[in-house]
Amino acid sequence: MMTRDIDLILSLILAILIVSIFPSTLLLYSVQSYGRAEAVRDAVRFLKSSPTFRFDGIPDSIKVETVERISPGRWRVILHFECRHSGYGDRGGSILLPVITPHRIEIVINRGGVEAAVIDGVWDELHQRPMGD
Repeated sequence: MMTRDIDLILSLILAILIVSIFPSTLLLYSVQSYGRAEAVRDAVRFLKSSPTFRFDGIPDSIKVETVERISPGRWRVILHFECRHSGYGDRGGSILLPVITPHRIEIVINRGGVEAAVIDGVWDELHQRPMGD
């Protein structure tokens, strides 16, 4: 009976160790596996779906300038792109200048989520307002 109890206790301890290590391993893997390529992919995806780019962005104009790892899973991606008119956001109903306008967007990505997105240092694309407002 004593050997059976010891075997049961050892089995329970082993099961607890395995169950407690598994989530930590998954978290470590998810942080390490979110790399440069994923950050660029997510930054470009965000830009293409953003109001400024959707309004009149030129798809072939997107260029990656810089990709910088800030911390594990957190990246700063700087992209250049062009629009067919001046201004930011959805400019529907506005009088627009028909001029190709170059832009630079700095996007901070944390494991796929966009934390910040600023165009030309003056426009908060994430919140659709001028910086400082």
